This record gives sequence, structure tokens and C-alpha cells, in this order.
Amino acid sequence: MAHVVVYLQRTPRGLHPGSALALCLARDVADQHGAAVLGLGLGDAGPFDDRMILEASRAGADQIVFLGPEGIQKLVRRLAPRHVLAPYTREAGSVLAQAGIGPMVGRWFGGAPEQISKLEPVIGVVAGTSCWQRAPLQIEPEYEADVTQVELPEWLAAVAEQAADLTKTVEPPPVLYVTTGPLDAQTRARLDQLGASEAQAADYRDGRGPAQEPGTLLWFDGAGQGLPVTLIERSPRLRVILLPGPGPFSGPIDSSWGMADLVVPGDWSEVMAEFNSAAWQTVFA
Repeated sequence: MAHVVVYLQRTPRGLHPGSALALCLARDVADQHGAAVLGLGLGDAGPFDDRMILEASRAGADQIVFLGPEGIQKLVRRLAPRHVLAPYTREAGSVLAQAGIGPMVGRWFGGAPEQISKLEPVIGVVAGTSCWQRAPLQIEPEYEADVTQVELPEWLAAVAEQAADLTKTVEPPPVLYVTTGPLDAQTRARLDQLGASEAQAADYRDGRGPAQEPGTLLWFDGAGQGLPVTLIERSPRLRVILLPGPGPFSGPIDSSWGMADLVVPGDWSEVMAEFNSAAWQTVFA
């Protein structure tokens, strides 16, 4: 059977949105071509991975495997998948490059693609919407024998240890927003409904201070300048959603979009209305 492989990137709040949308895309490709969707992770984060496994199952994975240090390279060589999909992030690009997979082409997706046959073999997914797949079952993951030989990042080792403590109460992360242009009254009202607090763009331009704090940062790009490059060095606990305003968007993606967890174009007041809906709750949780 043919396979579509998706790299499952962890974040402190579960599966990276780019991986989640990559799974939705992979499910569409697999259904059209009679293939299986294989989600691949590295290492074993114990109970911390429970949420990620649930999200990957719902987004369309048929199988989830956690691999050892060289597992992705060996498995991809053996399966020769139709496509390899991953979030368009520095981590995913590094993992695929070390496994000899690539080059990764960055593509933005705001929904299911119209021309599945035109997709590149290796795609870095920039998420522009919430998941459109809703599978009902949770998959039991598989683990390679050498999975414990993968050295987990410092942040992941810390939160994995916290996840094992069932008595610990986890507070929802704060929602902040930055604007580089004027916001209309309706957008501000919906930001208030979301419980968002205003911050200053300058506070995030050195990569320190607020950029090292947990939360969700909504970046209203009224100036059309994209995200500051310093956000590459932000804390993994800070989720960034770039709001570039109305499109249309076509052709190559902006280089700064790879620093965002999500890029959601459109009228800002309409996007805020979506963010206040049930479909987006897991993004802010």
C-alpha cells in the first residue's frame, strides 16, 4: 500500500497546527489514491503525548509511530511514500534534512486543496485554518525499540515531567495581540470577547521579555511587514498567529510566515468571529 507520511511536531500545547493541517491534507490525498496516512514522531514524551496522539487521530492518521534517532530516514527509504508532509518550521526542516528528505516546499493551506494531483512530494505546511477532518477514533501508537535514545528538547523534557503529575492544575495561556495599524471597533470588541490584552510590537522585536512568556500572540500586520525575525528565538510556549488582512494570496508564501504557528488571512473582524467559535477552541487552549 502507498503511504503519505506526516511529521508530528510537538508543541507545549499538543500537536503543531502545521502538522494537524498536514494530516488533513494527507487524509484527502490518501482517500483519493487508496493510500495510508502514517504520522511519525521522534522520541517518547510519555503522558505528554496523549493530547498529540488524540489530535493526530482526529485529524486523519491511520497509524502513529514514535521512532528512534534514525527512524525517519530508514522508514521513508523502506516505504518510498507518495508524499512527505510537515509543518513549515525550522525544526521540521532540520529533521527532514538530516533524514535526507527534501527539499521542503512551503505552501499555505486555508482549506482542502482543489488539485491534489499538483502537490509537491515534500511540503512544509503553513496552517491557515482549523482542521477540516474529524475522525472519531483514537489510534494506539507504536514505539520503536530505540525510541528512548532520542534526546528530548529541554522544554519538552520539562513539560513531559509535569504531564506525569496528575495533580497539577494547568492554567489556560493568556491571549495577547499586537497591531501595526489601526483596528476597527468590531475587531476590538471581538478581541475583548476572546479575552485578549493589547501588547506592543516593540516588546517582541528583541526576542526576549514577553517573547519568552507563554501565551497566544495575535499579530495584526497592518503595515504589511510580516513578523520580526527575532520571533524565531521565542519560547516554544508562545503560539503566534499572523493576521495579514484580506487577500487574495497566491504564489510563494512570505518568508516570515514560517515563523508563525498559523497564518489566517481575511477581514480581521470576521477572523475574530471565527476565533470565538467552538472550532478554534483547541488552538487557544
